[in-house]
Amino acid sequence: MTEQSYSRISARFARWLFVCASLLALGAQTAAQSAPGSPVLLTEGTGTTTRGVAYEAVTFRSEPFPVVSPFNWNADKSNTRDQQTRVTLFAMNLSLLPGESANALTADAQDAAGNIYPLKVEALTNPKYVRLQPAPGNPNLQIPTEVAQGWLYAVTLRLNDSMTDTLGDVLVRISLHGLASNRVRIAVGQSGGGPATDPATEFISPAPAVEPAPLPPLAAKAYGPGEASAADITRLLEQTTWGPKGDGSDLAHVQQVGIRAFLDEQFAAPVANQPKGSDWPDLTFPLDDSTQQCPTDPVNDPSGAIKAACLRDNYSIYPVQKQFFTNALTGQTQLRQRVAFALHQILVVSNLTINRPSWMTPYLQALDRNAFGSYRTLLGEVTLTPAMGDYLDMNQSTASSPNENFAREVNQLFSVGTNQLNLDGTPVLDAQGVPVPTYTQTNVNEFTRVLTGWRFQTAFQNGVTNYRDPMTPRGSTTHDTGSKNLYGTVLPGCPGANNTSNPTNAQCAQNELNAALDVIFNHPNVGPFISKQLIQHLVTSNPSPAYVQRVASVFNSDCNGLYPESPCGARGNLKAVVRNILLDPEARGDVKTDPAYGRLREPAQYLGNILRAFNAASDGVIGSQSRGGDMPGQLDQPVFQPTTVFSYYQPDYQVPGTRLLGPPFQILSTLTTLRRANVVNTLVYSGVGTGANNPTGTQLNLAAFDTLAANDQSGGQLVDQLNALLLHGTMSAQMRGSILTALQSVPTSDAGFAHKRAQTAVYLVVTSPQYDVQR
Repeated sequence: MTEQSYSRISARFARWLFVCASLLALGAQTAAQSAPGSPVLLTEGTGTTTRGVAYEAVTFRSEPFPVVSPFNWNADKSNTRDQQTRVTLFAMNLSLLPGESANALTADAQDAAGNIYPLKVEALTNPKYVRLQPAPGNPNLQIPTEVAQGWLYAVTLRLNDSMTDTLGDVLVRISLHGLASNRVRIAVGQSGGGPATDPATEFISPAPAVEPAPLPPLAAKAYGPGEASAADITRLLEQTTWGPKGDGSDLAHVQQVGIRAFLDEQFAAPVANQPKGSDWPDLTFPLDDSTQQCPTDPVNDPSGAIKAACLRDNYSIYPVQKQFFTNALTGQTQLRQRVAFALHQILVVSNLTINRPSWMTPYLQALDRNAFGSYRTLLGEVTLTPAMGDYLDMNQSTASSPNENFAREVNQLFSVGTNQLNLDGTPVLDAQGVPVPTYTQTNVNEFTRVLTGWRFQTAFQNGVTNYRDPMTPRGSTTHDTGSKNLYGTVLPGCPGANNTSNPTNAQCAQNELNAALDVIFNHPNVGPFISKQLIQHLVTSNPSPAYVQRVASVFNSDCNGLYPESPCGARGNLKAVVRNILLDPEARGDVKTDPAYGRLREPAQYLGNILRAFNAASDGVIGSQSRGGDMPGQLDQPVFQPTTVFSYYQPDYQVPGTRLLGPPFQILSTLTTLRRANVVNTLVYSGVGTGANNPTGTQLNLAAFDTLAANDQSGGQLVDQLNALLLHGTMSAQMRGSILTALQSVPTSDAGFAHKRAQTAVYLVVTSPQYDVQR
């Protein structure tokens, strides 16, 4: 804004005070139709309209609000003007953490056509009004005094650039910590029209007749035994495991020990392969890099079954995918597996290129081992895994023939991203309002030079390539020994190693790699870039900037955050990052009502959740084809086989027709939506049978639900139990009624009616949109 504009505010300050005082004068009892703890936007009058109390932020004029105002909100940036109108609404019942401000809130507006417009929340203040107070030093003298209304907040929103002056009425809401407010009407450009009345979210909420006490600051909870509800613990188990167990044992355990203790148990849970710090077993390397190890033997293997098993176990992804689902369904290190799978989708290697299970395993062990460790250590170990060296060509990069693949991706995808970020994950903008790039091609070239001169270690017997041990410097002229400039940090190079094949050159390559990874790791982007993606994988695709900021500050130092470590002082402590992600107020709570909250269950999670919910007996081969992992493959997420280095889906993917991030929606199409239903149909009604590649198959156990269906022929107990287990009590009355109607279509005279009803209810719930999205 210009100084002239700010002077206008001073001239109208009395009017502002009048506006604030009038909110109390107009008071009536505020409606309580939203979830407990939700923000409330105030409506005009004494209880007859859902029009919001709203004013233009500079002039305090009332609606309709022009999309463009005469005021420049970016006057400090000489090359651009931002004249988009700012509108101030008034809210109460905001339970804020100490220091939380505007970036804790999100907002949106809906027009008559159903279009949703994100609205940036630019300011959050406690307005003031004038009250007669005793004068300092003279209690008998009453003087006019400005008093902050701690219970009331002025919320200033920037109208969306896509809005027009012909829009008319829109419904506006704000959200805090995943809880949505009521929606109020404001007029944009002109009055009238707008969406139809929505009784579920649009209700009258005038200011209270009596000024309420301000809410105390929100404090970090201890989360000891009994401190969280069953619904919140179920939500936690969806975020930290491959799904709550259907027998309720994990729910009961967390209720008994508390959420904090449960997380500590998961952080300390012992792994099966102790020497590697992982639940991934060491796989035997085949005797040959080709398939010659599995010859045809008409005498001893006339059917070819032995050869087929040899090819399957040594030259396909089968044993790795089988182990993945075994870990997910029955393993004790549930949180480690969830975090490691998230890290796999950030630091990507694909079996489509690294097509031997024994080649992939050391990479997977590195993810597992470091899931709760240092991100710097993880970055270093993954960089030197032969799988990564092969996948992104670092093992072939030399001074005379440099390859930039790994140098580019270690910056773009594994650490800093393409654009500079604020600590809260929002982009840094230049004078024209354009995101500022993080790196240039010159930066990539410099990192490429650093990363030259690496190779696999000595081959095993019979020339089998060593994909087990970390890559090592070649110790020859293949490393570029000149000086390099990495984001302003100059590496002097190693002139003493020029044109020689000696240990000096090898040490130069090692030292420069360490220095380069240190530069990357300490870049200010890494905290928000990695933290936001981990939030997206575990909790919600659209975290508020404040949530990202809290977690990123923990990444920067584990002394920070709501739940600091002790002792502390480390950067990139993933255990601290994960703890603060999961205990944050935006993650916790019985229910989240913000429509933008949550994440689509990606196929691997979707299947794991269903199988664990119904206590499946499984050999880990989740499919009936000749390779493991067939079911997630049908849903476009063949485990450990992403099609590109950009993973199965991209973290900034927007749901079509919206401005919401929804990364897993990138692999949800009409076809895969139908396949979801077909996969569930198989699991519920027949299961996966046995075969050469399926030793025991996969079968759901619905016995407990059969009993509920038999004991209560109305179906109510069955549906309510599924509601608690799968939807943590959020099933709508309409959905419940529809399922009960479907159950009644199975007559009690049918043989096995109880099992049929249980199957029907399970199928309908797990194929519903409500279950598709983890909330």
